[in-house]
Amino acid sequence: MGKRFLSALCIISLSLAGLSGCGESDDAIKAGMTDIKDHKYAEAVTGFNTAMENGSSKRSCLRGLGISYLEQSMYPEAEDCFKRALGAGSGIPDSMDFDIAYYLAKTLQKQDRYEEAVSVYDAILDLRPSERDAVYLRGVCRLELGDHDSALSDFTKTISMDNDDYDRIIAVYQQLADKGYEEEGLGILQGVWDPDHMTNYEMGQISYYLGNNAQAQNYLELARSEKTTSDKTPVVMLLGKTGEKQGDFNYAVSVYRSFLEEHPDNAAIYNRLGICEVKMAESMGDSSYYEAAIADFEAGIALGDPDEAMSLLRNQITAYEYMGDFATAKNLIAAYLEQYPDDRDAAREAQFLSTR
Repeated sequence: MGKRFLSALCIISLSLAGLSGCGESDDAIKAGMTDIKDHKYAEAVTGFNTAMENGSSKRSCLRGLGISYLEQSMYPEAEDCFKRALGAGSGIPDSMDFDIAYYLAKTLQKQDRYEEAVSVYDAILDLRPSERDAVYLRGVCRLELGDHDSALSDFTKTISMDNDDYDRIIAVYQQLADKGYEEEGLGILQGVWDPDHMTNYEMGQISYYLGNNAQAQNYLELARSEKTTSDKTPVVMLLGKTGEKQGDFNYAVSVYRSFLEEHPDNAAIYNRLGICEVKMAESMGDSSYYEAAIADFEAGIALGDPDEAMSLLRNQITAYEYMGDFATAKNLIAAYLEQYPDDRDAAREAQFLSTR
């Protein structure tokens, strides 16, 4: 297995990808990965431990355990599982080994151990030089370490490997902007502008991050009316944000509500709508918007979308708190912490509410 691969990590997701179980066919492992997808992490831990005791693939079970711990912010436990999973391989790196390596690197990043994470990405790239995600994520770590030039080299390389991946290009901009290099990031966005080869949505995206809100709205309105894609959620989300960014909350609410009239099962848009209404309540001093926000958060929660449930619940609690209904907020946050006990921010909020 390449000595560096083993020694640097012993030790090698697609960040958040790979929840399918990497092709694992074992029913017990499939059930555990389903629990993870549904954010039932305690159940997943129990399931993977039982599956391993019953003879299921040790590597797959350890991978699943690692993901479960990672999602619960139990980073030392996750790190241990991922390292053991790598040690349980055949000695010849395969797709699952690389997947586990990404998860390990992410776990190290979560612990601010960026140099070690860089070593993991180096090891991946030693064996697979064309791994764009590893190049980009290594750049993120190098930027955290203050190595701007090496980070920029990685960012430039990952863009050159697919200069039509505008989501990645925007991610690069955001990384640079967050570290004080916004002008450099804006230069990258300007450098990829190519109306002859970009969709209306892509031009809307770039315009939004360049700060050209009116232009972004024009392109995004065109994208919203197109029939080329079935899922308009990203378009509608960004279109509404152009209104929010300009303080035109009525426009944003109109965008979100008109979408929900045709797609009432979209929890993410209910969440964004509620957030917008909370902002309206704050800016206009009208508590009725808090009530509207709470109703929309509740509508989103009722849809049972595991990917949005946590955020919707937190935002609902915040709306009650801002409205001055501390008793309801206190009860809700207690129930929330039973479901998400590792949310430290919520635990601090619960402590604050206990004094109200």
